[in-house]
Amino acid sequence: MKIPVNTDITVREKSAWVRWLPNALPAAGYITLDNSSDQRLDITKIKSPDYKNITIYQTVTDADGSKMVKLDKVTLSAKGGFAFVPGQYHLMLEKPTRLITPGDNARVVFFLSDGKVIKVRIPVRTSPELY
Repeated sequence: MKIPVNTDITVREKSAWVRWLPNALPAAGYITLDNSSDQRLDITKIKSPDYKNITIYQTVTDADGSKMVKLDKVTLSAKGGFAFVPGQYHLMLEKPTRLITPGDNARVVFFLSDGKVIKVRIPVRTSPELY
């Protein structure tokens, strides 16, 4: 059965990129998703044909320093959205299924609480300034 694509969710221009690291080390992914609908939606799962595992992490800072906290989901607010940005939230892309190098695109599918998906290609870069 084909899963419907959500057309109310868009990728903010130049917000999407994967920070490439050598030797198939885990990569961090960043993207801002805008939700034009009146319904808040959760991202409940993320998959990719290019990576075996994708996990959501939040960076939390306290008196002892910073740490990454694994999250099961994030919410796209109605008429708002959600931003995965350095120092706050990121996608941890682990165990590439093919050779990934700068200039490639990582194919990522976000599964939403309404049963629909968002399919994106995220550019792989060594730095966000390389747009």
